[in-house]
Amino acid sequence: MSFADNIDLDSYQLGQKIREARERQGLSQEELAAQLGLGQRAISELENGKRRLAVTEVPILAAILDVPLLYFLSDAHSTTERDELLLEQFHLLPSDDLQQMVIDMVRLLVKTLV
Repeated sequence: MSFADNIDLDSYQLGQKIREARERQGLSQEELAAQLGLGQRAISELENGKRRLAVTEVPILAAILDVPLLYFLSDAHSTTERDELLLEQFHLLPSDDLQQMVIDMVRLLVKTLV
């Protein structure tokens, strides 16, 4: 069973998300393939929507690309520079408690403003 079949996700869209995340990590197709135990051609086919991503490959791929599992389900095709800067700063917070505090503050702000 493929991941895209299981959630009705367009294979090409999923491939673009994989490519974007791979490039953000500074990995070549060959390097990603080696970490997944696949050939470079398989990565190329994934990124071009010609190969389906197996459900069992999703958590491994997410870990290698340092993205949450939900990244592959998001409707957004890419993140902005502002998104990346915000996430980078968030990860610099020294503790999980501080990160949770920021999440709670943002949720409250959104709830108040929207």
